Amino acid sequence: MRIVSTRLFSSSRLGAAALGAALGVSTSGAATAEILRKGSWPDVEPKVSVELSNEPRSEALKRVAQAAGWSLVLNVPPGNAVDLHVKDQPADRVLELLLADGSYVATRDGDLIAIAPAPATPQPTLAPETPAPGPPAALAPSASPGDAEDEDAEEAPPSSRGRDRFVTGGSLRVEKGEVVNDVSVIGGSLDVWGTVTGDIDVMGGSTHLHEGARVRGDVSTVGGPLTVADGARIDGDVDVVGGPLHRGERARIRGDVNNDLSPAGGDGASAQGASTLARRAGHAVTRTAFLFAFGAVMLALWPRRMETLKVEIAARPMRSFALGVVGVLGALAIAVALCVTLIGVPFAVIGLLLAVVAVVAGGCAVLETAGAGLFGHRTKNPYVHLAIGCLGVLIVSAIPYIGGALCAAVALIGAGALVATRLTGLLRPKARSEGTGGPYRTSP
Repeated sequence: MRIVSTRLFSSSRLGAAALGAALGVSTSGAATAEILRKGSWPDVEPKVSVELSNEPRSEALKRVAQAAGWSLVLNVPPGNAVDLHVKDQPADRVLELLLADGSYVATRDGDLIAIAPAPATPQPTLAPETPAPGPPAALAPSASPGDAEDEDAEEAPPSSRGRDRFVTGGSLRVEKGEVVNDVSVIGGSLDVWGTVTGDIDVMGGSTHLHEGARVRGDVSTVGGPLTVADGARIDGDVDVVGGPLHRGERARIRGDVNNDLSPAGGDGASAQGASTLARRAGHAVTRTAFLFAFGAVMLALWPRRMETLKVEIAARPMRSFALGVVGVLGALAIAVALCVTLIGVPFAVIGLLLAVVAVVAGGCAVLETAGAGLFGHRTKNPYVHLAIGCLGVLIVSAIPYIGGALCAAVALIGAGALVATRLTGLLRPKARSEGTGGPYRTSP
């Protein structure tokens, strides 16, 4: 395979004329027409045999692509009617002569070929005549770097937006000089040397914007690093989740940068990271405060039931944990069964809400028990015990992975204690009536 970007029609006029006669099209403009190839083109193309009479050129191009096994995207004029009579001729050569009426760009990605007119080349202008020497004019002030940057910021958008690129389970390269629109890569890496007129979204892979790369939209990556090299430019925002941001000193990002793991993001990235950290800390403190307030309400309204949960948790914590796992799985199964019918959906929603409230109450009982175990010898106040337990959860929850596992364990132990105590005595077994032969009999 070879990566080429060159002008075609370099073969002799005699061969072009012979094949053009077989195609039934004129080759008089082949000397001035050109096709710019982009992408990966093989050294040898398959040979095709096509018979076609008095059909538009677009139909002839489709027939050639079908015979060669290509997928073709055309953005060219339909052209005049042609007679196509070729046998065992290279498919790319036939394609060239069918496009001999002008300049085109052929971009290839595997078996997919997109053909579009080449951008118009500006005509050179003649230099004006040198005026007669006159009095020296005042020197104009030199442009400052800031002015150059402003001019670059007002650069006109490209004439072509390019096409969208979507890749799953593989890598993607945007070559130098290539223009694409939106780029999405899942499970692979992305390397950009060219221009992206839309947004970039990468999940589960690395993203590298090399020198000279230009992104006019936003860049979002999840689960992988983002590298913005010197000379690369991003006009939109940058959002990096689950990976670091490596930014060169001369890399330009005009939008906001959201990443608190970047080792080289500059002052803006550091400030953004500090703001994100402060926001997360504030949310954690708020959640802990609500948890303490809820537990205090439960202690004030149902002190005996909370005491029942504390006794069960302190006596058999592992049993409560196991019952919590079984109880949560059973509740989910019941909710799914209720959602099968339309009538059962409201009951499933209400049941899940009540289950969440009960699990939070059980978790507060666990935290109070833990606080009593740590500071029970100093004070017997249950509210102080609850506050100590909530503070411990707030501190430990900041540890990655360990904090999440601890919160899950607290919730499961609280749920198991509710199951073991039959919702602290709200669900009582019914006694058998007289005459059934059971052990429970009523006196007359």
